[in-house]
Amino acid sequence: MLNPLRLYYAQRIKNIFNHLHDFELKGDEVSMHDLRVEMKKFSALIRFLRTVYPKQKLKKAAHYINSVFHESGDIREFQILHQWLLKNEYKGLESNYFPESKLKEMSKDFQLKSKKYRREFKETMDDINKFIEATNHILVEQYLVEVHARIEKLTSNHAETEYWHELRKYIKQWLYANNWVDSSKNKHRDDLPYYNKLQECIGLWHDAEVIKEMLLSKQIKFSVDIEIQKEFTSACAKLNRSIRYRERQIGKLLSAVEAN
Repeated sequence: MLNPLRLYYAQRIKNIFNHLHDFELKGDEVSMHDLRVEMKKFSALIRFLRTVYPKQKLKKAAHYINSVFHESGDIREFQILHQWLLKNEYKGLESNYFPESKLKEMSKDFQLKSKKYRREFKETMDDINKFIEATNHILVEQYLVEVHARIEKLTSNHAETEYWHELRKYIKQWLYANNWVDSSKNKHRDDLPYYNKLQECIGLWHDAEVIKEMLLSKQIKFSVDIEIQKEFTSACAKLNRSIRYRERQIGKLLSAVEAN
């Protein structure tokens, strides 16, 4: 029988290079989002392997993937904010503080590094491959159970907002890890829809928080332009409403776990 972990790893390699190539050509939001999703999945594999093998042996690979992920994160956050401003027609905020030219500049810088990234990704993947090949499937099954237990502990305690981002990381890790084992080996597979919905809600809440933080970092409220100030006040109010709505959504989902 084919090894699900090896198949999953091989697909990640293929997808990372494809999306990196797409972003090199287009520099668009879709290819950046897809590249970051693949890097998250790759990082999840490394996180698992570091529970099996000495962490020091995987330190270089983990550091490299994280550094590229964080660099791409600056672009992704700007993309999310820029798209939100355009969608809500805050043209003054967009053109004066978060112009498309800045986004293009950031994307261009990342594109110019793509050849270097391809070379370093290949080296990292070659290093990781030997660990993937040597890993017994039973260790993956045990890990899946352990991560699920951590998630249950957090959700049963109705995690406070300060723990939501951590909770989402565990959920994403578990969702990814479900693909590393045969489906018949996962007794918690019925939880997939619920945890996927919960992590999506936390993700939307986090996006709104990030947008708000980026707006506040510019000290826009001190602008002498009255129209800019009006847009800023309106934007903050809209974000606060969105954040409160997402918090209620997440609270209900967490309460549903407690009720069961």
